Amino acid sequence: MVAVFLLAGCSDPGPGVAQEVRRGVPDGLVVEPLSEGPVATWVDPGETFAIVTWGSGSCPPVATALTADGPDRVDLTFGPSPNDPCTADMSPTTHEFEMPDEISRSPVTVSITYEDWPETDVLTLE
Repeated sequence: MVAVFLLAGCSDPGPGVAQEVRRGVPDGLVVEPLSEGPVATWVDPGETFAIVTWGSGSCPPVATALTADGPDRVDLTFGPSPNDPCTADMSPTTHEFEMPDEISRSPVTVSITYEDWPETDVLTLE
């Protein structure tokens, strides 16, 4: 019974604002293993984008807020995973998002903040 609970806990990315969360990187995206920070890429240009994060494969961060901040800027907040225990690996996780309707210009700046980390990452979707 405990093993079933642990498996279910590790497979669920938890609540969040991402449309989809999956292990790995989007098809066609080449990233350096263990890159320093997240990577942004278009899935469907102008409509859907993805953020690739690195961390525990069983406890990826959860996107908790996505807002438009002008016609060409998106603010995204990640919180800690609700899963526990977590594996001690460094795996990529892809988080896909629908672009807010208020975004009407390109390139789009994506500003990422973290609920449990005092850094901000700023990425660009070309």
